Amino acid sequence: MADITDPEAVRFCNEVIRPLADTATRYYYAALAAINVWEATGMAAKIPNAANVVVDGSAQDGRSPITGAKVNGLKNHVAAMLADLQAGGNAKLNVLLQIEVNGNP
Repeated sequence: MADITDPEAVRFCNEVIRPLADTATRYYYAALAAINVWEATGMAAKIPNAANVVVDGSAQDGRSPITGAKVNGLKNHVAAMLADLQAGGNAKLNVLLQIEVNGNP
């Protein structure tokens, strides 16, 4: 099979694919850190999966309020993404790591 030398394809890989892998890898490491902090600090007990609003100043500065349920929903989404990337001996994570250039923590 011949190497890919088409200038448009090469540019696409350099300008779109590699930066995408960088972003996805940075997201992976940020998600991993967040889950580790969640578990190490017992956040499950401090942020119940309920409609309780997190009083973080959002009411004063115009940000959308978040609830414990929203925080838990994001945490669950992130945990599922981590599990998917790490499944099968890090099969999907390894694809990112083979492409990324600037995604390391």
